Parts: sequence; structure tokens; C-alpha cells
Amino acid sequence: MHNVLPQWTPRVPKWKLRRLYESDAEGILDTELLADIGMTLLLRCEDILTVQQAQMGEVVCPVCRSQGVGSLLPRAEKLHCPLCGWSVSWRSYRQSYRRQQLNAGGAVETFRAYVKQFPKAKSDLEKMQAIDRLIHEFHYSLRQQPDQPTRSVGVNLIEGNLSSVMEFLEGLSYNAAWEAKVQVASLAGSVR
Repeated sequence: MHNVLPQWTPRVPKWKLRRLYESDAEGILDTELLADIGMTLLLRCEDILTVQQAQMGEVVCPVCRSQGVGSLLPRAEKLHCPLCGWSVSWRSYRQSYRRQQLNAGGAVETFRAYVKQFPKAKSDLEKMQAIDRLIHEFHYSLRQQPDQPTRSVGVNLIEGNLSSVMEFLEGLSYNAAWEAKVQVASLAGSVR
């Protein structure tokens, strides 16, 4: 178990998201695709939060999920799990998530909210709304608020570079049927 590096969940391919939104717009939501994308995003958000936790100094063992197997701050030479024996150099661990778009930035609460909300979503509409909120969160610039993200979280979740993901998100069509569903669901939620 030495030198086993975490396996991070890949970002969602654009074609899958496009197909999901198209199926929903046609009124025949692809529930298998909804479940696939929803779960991929859930695992991806959990990975982002794991990396954020490591950057804050608390590494989670990728083998047994034990907390506190070491700290990247200060940089110990080795990370070691006393429960299962996993160990790896801190440098290798850090390299495993570099350039993987796993930094939470200022959107930690957005990722936490999805991790909390998606598993509780009962209907397909609730699941679709959770996905939509997540990928469109901070889909604009908040440069006036330096503690907030200054780019879309979509690039953390969807394959591609920032400009291609932003272009994709801009092109995702919101048809009248989807907007009506969201409005009806919002009204139903506020009536309760």
C-alpha cells in the first residue's frame, strides 16, 4: 500500500451534460444519465473538499478514509496512515491533484451544499435543480468581493479549459419548459 496515490473523480464530459439538458427540454428526461452525472458530480465535489482539507493541513487516507494521516503543513516528508499502513511522500500526494482543477477556491460552501443536497433529492426535478445550481454557481465575475470566486465552478466540474467551459455554459439552453419547472418547484417549496 505504499505509494498508492488517490484516484480523483474525472470531470463530466460536455456531451453528457448537453444530452441531459436536451432530454429534459424534450420532456423525456434520461434518468440514467441524470443519475450518472449527479453521482459523478457528487464524487467530484467530495474530491474537491478532500483536496481543500489537505491544503488546510489535514490529509485523509485514500485507502481506508481515515482522517489525520498526516499534514501537508508543515510538509512532512511522508504521509502515513496508522490504521492501514498507507504511506506516500507529501510531494507525490500534492502532485496527484495538481492541474486537476480540484482547488475549491472561494466556492467551498457551494461544493459542500451539493454534497449535502444531492443525496437528499428525491425527485428527478430536485436532482436536476441541484445539478443546475452547482454547475452555474458563480457563473459570473465577483471581483468586487475578493473572498468570493472570480470564475465559474464549472471548470472544476466539466471537462475543458476555462474559456471552453464558459462558452459551453453560455450555450446551454434554458428552454421555457425547464424555466417553468424551476419556477413551479420554487413556488411549491415556498408554499410549504
